[in-house]
Amino acid sequence: MPDPRSSRIDIGPFRLEPVADAPRWRAVGRGDDAPVEGGWSDWVAFAQRVLRADELWRGLEARGDAWDEGFAAGQDAAAVNPYR
Repeated sequence: MPDPRSSRIDIGPFRLEPVADAPRWRAVGRGDDAPVEGGWSDWVAFAQRVLRADELWRGLEARGDAWDEGFAAGQDAAAVNPYR
C-alpha cells in the first residue's frame, strides 16, 4: 500500500502536494496564484481556523434567520412570534 503522506490532496479550488525531499506541503491554486509551502501542522492549524470562521458565520446566519422570523411574525397582527 502506498504511503498516503506522499499523495496529492485536492481541496476545492486548490490542492496540497508533498514537497520532494522535505517534510513540507505546497498549496497550489488553480489559477496564477503563487504556491505556498508549510509543514503539515501549519495546514492543520489553517484548517482549524477555517472551520472556526465557518462556525462563526453559521452562528451569525442563524441569528439573522431568527431575527427575520421574529420580524415577519411581528408584521402580521394575527401571527404569533415564536421568540416571545
